[in-house]
Amino acid sequence: MIESIRGTVVDTGDSTIYLRTGPVVLTILAPGFFLRRVSVGQTLDVPVYLHFQMEGNRIVPLIVGFPEIRDREFFEQFISVSGVGVKAAVKALARPPEEIGSAIASEDYAYLTALPGIGNKRARQIVARLQDQMDKVYGSLSAVRSDTAALGEARAVLRQLGIPSSEAEILLAETVKELGDDADTPSIIKCAMRIRSRK
Repeated sequence: MIESIRGTVVDTGDSTIYLRTGPVVLTILAPGFFLRRVSVGQTLDVPVYLHFQMEGNRIVPLIVGFPEIRDREFFEQFISVSGVGVKAAVKALARPPEEIGSAIASEDYAYLTALPGIGNKRARQIVARLQDQMDKVYGSLSAVRSDTAALGEARAVLRQLGIPSSEAEILLAETVKELGDDADTPSIIKCAMRIRSRK
């Protein structure tokens, strides 16, 4: 079992990182939320998931990379859903796992069906299979501790900007941690959008 790979990014492509480790360049599949953080020349220590896939009469190895071990653990849970293969999961994870996990915990089908390749039927299968597990880990992220008037106004603005409710709740929770409970509406919105741009 390969736990992680350390190397330098020589190029990136569609859902792909090309990582040089010694004299070898490896092709590593990367979910969108991870790929957006990667740049050419960057040195990475990448936790990986190794999968062998049958293609005709050939066995093809696939290496999937993640920024953190906990993201790999989420991926392993995600592909445990019937019908969600490795390549489909890589494509679907366009947003950070904590957001997706919170959406699963709260049955936010609008958020889930906005993920690439996830339709209504698949979203319901994902919730049925993973909701209890996600609620234990991510459920608390979707609840802001104290809902002040400023938070309520900021929530409405984020929703008007087209941000899904699960993502908005996580942004607000992170904003409260950063600014405290007494921040005004403009400060909350500005901070939330700054946090979102980093993801």
